[in-house]
Amino acid sequence: MANDSLDTTLKNIDVRLTRIEQILPGLATREELHAAVAPLATREELHAAIAPLATREEMHAAIAAAVAPLATREELRVQSEQDRHHSTMLFEDLRDDNRIILEHLVALSARVDALARR
Repeated sequence: MANDSLDTTLKNIDVRLTRIEQILPGLATREELHAAVAPLATREELHAAIAPLATREEMHAAIAAAVAPLATREELRVQSEQDRHHSTMLFEDLRDDNRIILEHLVALSARVDALARR
């Protein structure tokens, strides 16, 4: 019974070693890892690159300054109402002009008809 347990353990170890042997050729060597890491930025280089960037407070201040001159909802509503009123007045004025032109056209047609009957 002890031999069976020992044989099973040895077979398990053999299977595990076979799997490891299949994985090992694909793993990078120490030199390959150093070559891959070498072109990456160092901590100091990252800090130097980040230093000139704006802080959160500076970004909030810039956004607030950009938004400040924009109209509020109430200002937009008032302007929209004023524009609507102005458009209505223009349409009414145009309607009056059209009515006057049509009245003159009717009068002119009546004169032409009267002249044509003579």
